[in-house]
Amino acid sequence: MVEVRTFEGDAKQASQFINGVWQRTYGANLAVSVWDERFFDWLLFSNPQADRDYLLGAYSKGKLVGAFFAEPAKIQLGQRQVDGTYGSWASVAPENRGQGIGVKLSDEMLSRHRERGAALTLGCVAAGTLGQTFWGRRAHARFLSGLDLWLHLFDSKKAVRWSLSAAERAFLTLTRPLQSQRFQEASPEGIRAYWPQDLPQCMALVQKMMTPVNLGYAYTVERLAHQLQYRDVPRTFVLEREGIIQGLVNSYLLQMTARGLLTVGLVDMLAFQDTLPFSEQRRLLWVAMQDLRAQGADCAAMVRSVCTPPALMLRSGWLPFPGGTRVTCLLSTPDVELPASPRVFMHLR
Repeated sequence: MVEVRTFEGDAKQASQFINGVWQRTYGANLAVSVWDERFFDWLLFSNPQADRDYLLGAYSKGKLVGAFFAEPAKIQLGQRQVDGTYGSWASVAPENRGQGIGVKLSDEMLSRHRERGAALTLGCVAAGTLGQTFWGRRAHARFLSGLDLWLHLFDSKKAVRWSLSAAERAFLTLTRPLQSQRFQEASPEGIRAYWPQDLPQCMALVQKMMTPVNLGYAYTVERLAHQLQYRDVPRTFVLEREGIIQGLVNSYLLQMTARGLLTVGLVDMLAFQDTLPFSEQRRLLWVAMQDLRAQGADCAAMVRSVCTPPALMLRSGWLPFPGGTRVTCLLSTPDVELPASPRVFMHLR
């Protein structure tokens, strides 16, 4: 008999189980993210805003056979902010599929949302995965728009060798001449690492950045502090002039497997003062890219959203790239109304 209860392990066990399931299920056919111990520790297990209420494990005779995790979050829903979560990493061991474990995990997560007054779970589901079929059958699930990317290649030859898709390899090869390396020339003058005392000004920048959004993360001060700085996981750079923070770039490293390992620098957040000249916005982004490259990133990626000016990305050497995932909402009650025309801001997890 399978019992679903609060996950009993730590970040290391979470990483080992979920990566093991995903590699066994998709490793030969799809590019798969490697959610390492550092990542789970940052996002879920040492996040002061995240308790274990939304960390679920399925156990059979004491053995972990399934997991479904969500991070508590404020969600922008239309013109208001509601309690919700960002959910992902739903996994069932291949040898235990066909026993209704996914349904039990989903039902328990839904029950916990209702008990705590959380309106919805926001997440994304990749095409070609079991999750696409599973969530498509759940009455409380809603698929919204696709989640596409901005992409910049630091090592285009390695990215081409790494990809499993012939169409993707052709795209990366044909666009290689467009991948300018001018970012390496950018001056770091006035740009530095984030300090905790920068938080109030950074919060104001993020709130301004979020103005067009009607569905997505709604950062609190406490959650933003953890997003911008935690041990050596996220990296945040700010551009300061005369004591005023003019812009910020926040990123972290993630590895992906396909034909070998590819190290991706994921930019989670890009925010500027309205008065900051375009050239300075680009310079800040370029300095952050220099840091990603110095850390060993083979490419940089960012979710395309209403918060990011296309002109800035294109003129900074980034290209639009299909993400292969869809925004997904799990509604706690039928009366939760989603925006008719969602303008989404979320991270790629």
